[in-house]
Amino acid sequence: MRIDKTRSTSGKSVARKTSATADASAFQSSLKPVETVQGPAVTTASAGVNSVAALMALQTADDPLERRKRVERRGRQLLDALDTLKLDMLEERDARTTLMRLKSLLETAREDSGDSELEALIDHVELRAEVELAKLSRR
Repeated sequence: MRIDKTRSTSGKSVARKTSATADASAFQSSLKPVETVQGPAVTTASAGVNSVAALMALQTADDPLERRKRVERRGRQLLDALDTLKLDMLEERDARTTLMRLKSLLETAREDSGDSELEALIDHVELRAEVELAKLSRR
């Protein structure tokens, strides 16, 4: 496809050159910094998050509901061991394994549930388990 010249460029070329020169000077002036702009403030990395101890502490931090569930579970385990001990005694079976289980449950660390009524119940269950251990260890 062939395109012929249809316009005359004699008058327009001068105007175009002056506008192109003006555009070039405006462009170059926009490249020059007008004023210095401060960059964002330098932030430091949070200390301690990278350490394993901090990550472990975050994992062990739990809500009161989880603590309460663990305390309830421990109380149920103590009650189950006392029931098993009762059945062992009634059926005249050897209760040493049940006693060892009861003793190990009592030696585990007790958590604070935050509920005074639950704590009182657990105190009673633990006292009963300690009494049974004392009675059977005298034999």
